[in-house]
Amino acid sequence: MVEPKKFLKNLTRTPITPEDRIGKVHRLDRNERTTSFPKEHLQNILNSITVDEMVAYPEVEPFYHKLAQWLNVKREELLVASGSDTSIKMVFEVYVQEGDEVVVISPTYGMYVVYCKMFGATCKEVFYNPDLSLPIERVIAAISPKTKLVTIANPNHTGTVISPSDLIKVIKAAALVNALVLIDEAYYHFYPETMIGYVSQFENLIIIRTFSKGFGIAPLRIGYTVSNQEIIKQLYKVKQTHDITFISAKAGSYLLDHLQVMTDYVTEVDQAKEVLYKRLPQMGFEVLKSHANFVFFKCPPAVDGKKLLADLEKKKIILKGPFTQVPFTGHLRVTVGSVEQMNMVCDEIKNLISLPLERV
Repeated sequence: MVEPKKFLKNLTRTPITPEDRIGKVHRLDRNERTTSFPKEHLQNILNSITVDEMVAYPEVEPFYHKLAQWLNVKREELLVASGSDTSIKMVFEVYVQEGDEVVVISPTYGMYVVYCKMFGATCKEVFYNPDLSLPIERVIAAISPKTKLVTIANPNHTGTVISPSDLIKVIKAAALVNALVLIDEAYYHFYPETMIGYVSQFENLIIIRTFSKGFGIAPLRIGYTVSNQEIIKQLYKVKQTHDITFISAKAGSYLLDHLQVMTDYVTEVDQAKEVLYKRLPQMGFEVLKSHANFVFFKCPPAVDGKKLLADLEKKKIILKGPFTQVPFTGHLRVTVGSVEQMNMVCDEIKNLISLPLERV
């Protein structure tokens, strides 16, 4: 019998069943949109689907052109894929060979390390300081003649950001050793600083984004890559024949025509973060400011984070943690939804740790 590869990732399971996650619990652990998609806009998308489209392979070029126009890039500088996971994997598949080095800022999105293992690369991690500072000189120092790729999520899964000027320093340093720089802007809409405008200036720059976060349509799996025409041409060599479904393309096009759906959601999240910034410190938690749709917070010494999560789960509130990796040792993470949801979470936490209620 042919033996399969060893699994590259240990998948943990939650006692909450997949059936329960949809509509029966507060899903505050995966950085999804936690409030309902507007019914009116959903119905408009559904009404736009024709019976002929339901039986034909997807025609997605209209979505490509609409997306390119919104991004102010050429069609040839754009490649859509089934989620940003696939977009990232395509870069590894085309450019990273066994024995290459990949610089990864850590902690960060877990798939970078997974893909390093999958393609036999050496993962060279650059760690944040305990205060979440990250001297860019350390990232540059990690780049060597063996480096093929530098991966930077900005904003990162820490909720922190790197300035455009520092990113340019990294891009220039990587270019000296003929290495690519992948900047993952999945949370771009919560921090509107983008490097897309530099794609024409740097031949080694790749930008990846998703419709899962700011646009809030994670299940439709729309990711995309923006880079120069030569890199996009190479990525096309591993592109799936039908990269996204016609329903995804329909929804993506609709949202680009109705950007208020996205901006309303982002505003809602930004307002709800203020609830956490005010209320959690009143209970003794240390809260980290975030440029994304989640917030990390550290439990005070008297609070057992693992027990708190379990108690919240009994109330159908699912958070992420406790984390063990520095600088997040002892931290929990909550996906930010509405002001009402965040007040509800804070109310429940106060009840569980026997503190008086106080709303904002």
